[in-house]
Amino acid sequence: MEKYDLIVIGAGPGGTPSAMAAAQFGKKVLLVDKRGEPGGECLFEGCIPSKVLENAANRYKLLKEASRFHIDLSGSEQIHWEDVIKDKNDILKKRAGGALKQIEMMPTLEMKGATATFIDAHTMDLDGEKVGFEHAIIATGASAHLPPFKGDGVSHAWTNADVFKEEKIPEEITFIGAGAISCELVQMFNALGTRCRILERGERILKHIDEAFALKLQQKMRDDGIDIILNMSLESIEGQNGDFTVTYQQGKEQFSIPTPHILIATGRAANVEELGLENVGIVYDRKGIETDDTLQTAQPHIYAVGDCTTGPKFAHWASYQAGIAIHNIFAPSKHTVDPDKLSWVLFSNPQIASVGLSEADAQAKGVDITVETYDYATDARAQIDKETLGTLKFVIDKASSVIVGIQILSEDASSLSGEASLIVANKMKAMDVMKSIHPHPTLTESFGKLSQSIFMKMMMRRS
Repeated sequence: MEKYDLIVIGAGPGGTPSAMAAAQFGKKVLLVDKRGEPGGECLFEGCIPSKVLENAANRYKLLKEASRFHIDLSGSEQIHWEDVIKDKNDILKKRAGGALKQIEMMPTLEMKGATATFIDAHTMDLDGEKVGFEHAIIATGASAHLPPFKGDGVSHAWTNADVFKEEKIPEEITFIGAGAISCELVQMFNALGTRCRILERGERILKHIDEAFALKLQQKMRDDGIDIILNMSLESIEGQNGDFTVTYQQGKEQFSIPTPHILIATGRAANVEELGLENVGIVYDRKGIETDDTLQTAQPHIYAVGDCTTGPKFAHWASYQAGIAIHNIFAPSKHTVDPDKLSWVLFSNPQIASVGLSEADAQAKGVDITVETYDYATDARAQIDKETLGTLKFVIDKASSVIVGIQILSEDASSLSGEASLIVANKMKAMDVMKSIHPHPTLTESFGKLSQSIFMKMMMRRS
């Protein structure tokens, strides 16, 4: 039986960096993934394909809106979606191939395409082959969760993985759920001319995101012609692709909607069912594997990172955890994860970015905070771009004056999130940010202007 210093299950943004880092230290490592190639859900069915398609849709939308900048295209703009899909496939192939070449260059790192199952605390089964290990990292990610809705149409509905393969732009889509995946995709297809509606059981879209920002985005979506139906209870989904009927309850009334396509985006479920975790006493549920803040599971020599854990589900968070897990396995000291520095971006229109603690997070932790905001309606760059819907928000710890969180609603929040991350990670105060000279006219100038405003308020209170 072959034995390894480390076996990593899952070759996504958590697993691949883990395996490569351990191999760089000279450890004998086996990287196992069902696909047989690196990339994971993020590359093949998540972050990368969605952004390729959104990029094309957004550029197409700019052409359709060219008249706002007094440019006359006389309705000649068009998009060849089958070629966009081909570009997407080429990019995925290139990125997966590049990562595989890196793996092949490492003499102590081996990759296998197989399903891994724990037999006991130091043995795995790989499609009938037994292998031993000293340590293991579980990085199997997550996939779309389909609730037990009634009706034969559920099994025929799309998830995000399916819709990225469609070579024709759908005429109409009904989205079930109003989380991050739905809100990104619904705006993308709306920009392409698809009739879109969202069915959401809650009172608003994006229930886990800053309420003020979510409501502004919700209104923007409605203004753009997206039908958003809230406070509803889904009864059934009948039919098949091209001919569905969705029935839902709203108040005391029942409604039935015919729709050619349905996309279900009601959350994610950790990919943990086939791992045999019960054979090694590792605690898990649909939300993921339980770990401590060093990423150890109930078995001290087995770690878990990324979307398969109960924590945040972002590709960059998985990669961050990978470094901590490798350190904790092979170094004498232990590092812990720090979710209070986590950043993320929702690629909506306008985009939403968040770093550190939101107002709700701070209140839940019992942190006494003050909140300061900057309105992009007054911003020179935003006015030039004709994209003035937006807000920059600092969440400040009153006791220390440290900026513990930053939220951004802006057409280009993703580009602003880097500075926000540095501010929060380095526990900066408004005074520290104010010392930076931000170029004019840029959206990043907002950080300096908001900091100056905070400083002036502080001086006025002192005087």
